[in-house]
Parts: sequence; C-alpha cells; structure tokens
Amino acid sequence: MSEDKTNVPKKNSRNWTKNEKLITTNPTLRRARDISEGFKPSSGITTGANDEQYKHNYDKITWNKDKPKPKFKVRVNGKIVSDNNDE
Repeated sequence: MSEDKTNVPKKNSRNWTKNEKLITTNPTLRRARDISEGFKPSSGITTGANDEQYKHNYDKITWNKDKPKPKFKVRVNGKIVSDNNDE
C-alpha cells in the first residue's frame, strides 16, 4: 500500500464528510482509519472511561461553539485533586 497522501480531502470538505460517513458504517474501514491515525481499533462502542489513550489525545479534540470544551474538577474523597484552577 502506498503512502501517497496527495489525494486526501481537506477536513470538513464535502468529500471528507462523504468518506467519514462511509467509514463509520463499515467496521473494517473504521479499524483501518483508527490504526492509520495511531489509535487502537475501536468497536464503535464507547463507555466514556478515562483511559490513557483518551487522556493522551484529549487535546486533539476539535471543540466548537456547539460543543465547548468542558470545565470539570476531579474529586477524590471530597477533595479536589485536579490542578485546573480556572474558575
């Protein structure tokens, strides 16, 4: 398989959206995309667990007006343990 990426459509273009819809419906294509982007292949079922892969790739999430970046505090035994002091 060649690594020629000159034919890759720009993100959020019409072709990119069409390709993403096709990829999400086909588990084989979804697995290949996940591997090529450096993620573990997913089953399509997410539990929302904060595993190391999620924490490592959290900054790669593209936030927008409809989906703002959440602000949250982590508490252990009632004490805040996150170092995020943006209040």
